[in-house]
Amino acid sequence: MGFLDKIKKTASQVEKAVGEHPDQLKSALSKVEGIVDKKTGGKHHGQISKFADKAEDYIEKEAKQADQSKP
Repeated sequence: MGFLDKIKKTASQVEKAVGEHPDQLKSALSKVEGIVDKKTGGKHHGQISKFADKAEDYIEKEAKQADQSKP
């Protein structure tokens, strides 16, 4: 298995996990956001929040696609 095949397999696994466990991922994301914000002393709060918002949007999108593909 080549490097790109491994990346594709990993991406597929991530998409599956996102679709199956969106609430857990959102909770973990929120915790990580708080930890990173605290470690940086709030210096990069805007950028951290922006990233977290985009990540949540991605999680929601993947969860909806997973729901639609269920029989």
